[in-house]
Amino acid sequence: MLQSQSRRRGFTLVELLVVISIIGVLMSLLLPAVQSAREAGRRTQCLNNLANLGKAVQQHMTANKERLPTGGWGPKWVGYPDGGSGTNQPGGWVYNLLPYMEAVPLHDFGGGRATAADGDVIISKQLATTLGFMNCPSRRGGQTYQFDTNLTPYNFLPVTSTSPTPANLNGLNQVGKGDYAANSGVRYDKTSMGEQEALYGCELLGNGGSTSGSEFPNTYISGKGGVAFNPAHRWTGVIFQRSNVSSGHIKDGLSKTYLFGEKFLDRRHYDDGGSDGDKGSVFSGMNSDNYRTTYVKPASTALGADEPSQAIDTTVPTMVNDREDTGLNRCLFGSSHTGIVHFAFCDGSTKPISVSIDGLTHRYLGEKSDGKVLDDGQINQ
Repeated sequence: MLQSQSRRRGFTLVELLVVISIIGVLMSLLLPAVQSAREAGRRTQCLNNLANLGKAVQQHMTANKERLPTGGWGPKWVGYPDGGSGTNQPGGWVYNLLPYMEAVPLHDFGGGRATAADGDVIISKQLATTLGFMNCPSRRGGQTYQFDTNLTPYNFLPVTSTSPTPANLNGLNQVGKGDYAANSGVRYDKTSMGEQEALYGCELLGNGGSTSGSEFPNTYISGKGGVAFNPAHRWTGVIFQRSNVSSGHIKDGLSKTYLFGEKFLDRRHYDDGGSDGDKGSVFSGMNSDNYRTTYVKPASTALGADEPSQAIDTTVPTMVNDREDTGLNRCLFGSSHTGIVHFAFCDGSTKPISVSIDGLTHRYLGEKSDGKVLDDGQINQ
């Protein structure tokens, strides 16, 4: 009897290469969709972070007679646990929101202490602490990053000291940073010729910190006395140096005024602290790390004018997505999300705003009482 013999046939090399090629094509088609879905999730988380910050502000207002968190004193100051929540508090808006972000122990840490050594401990504790809700997941995670030691905070203890004393950080050079900034609006300076907009509106957002006492105090006793601040400066936003803004001051409407937004960063320096506007701590007072402006450069401005001419200098951007930078954009809002920047408004709402928004519309959204009428079409363009 003859028996048929079956023969097993394997893949030829050509067939194997064809299969691999097909898989490669399918993967190339699938990966962009996966990455897009991941970015959508990160954007949602970023917007949720801003929404939670907005809710914390609402709680702060309820507890403090409708007053928004104050903006602190300057880049070389962080939160003082016995400084209260008003203009005597040198720490910035993030520090002032800690009790409403389930971080009361950090806010109150070291309260009641009096010596310089106590101040060193309090300040070091803050700098070394990270806050995950302050970081956009599209940009970076909630961890510590390189710190510019030129911004070592002044020690607020003892409070009666008249000598500026930097805190002893014992070699600490990694600190928590944030990706969200408060809306300081536009700065005006009073001069002998009238009130005039400050160039770019961000000189007071400098990263270096003055030791002359003309812009920032260098001792707690001088800052508490209010003698180390320039009275010629007026900000039109809602949170700024020693701000004391309540909901009643926001005459343009809570839903038409920025509260917080994402800040622009040089994308090459997310992790190394090398970007202007990202050199200090998330807890610091008024500076370009945690505060941004809505200034737009006019083609011309008359002395004494309250607003720019309708002609805008288009060479200066209104907002930008993260890119390589030379420091010129350190005062701008921006983000790592293509084409948009996320904002929280003073009524607690959140929304993405196009980076190509009309410059004057963006400016007016940053000013709390400019009297400009803005419709939703302008805002959501």
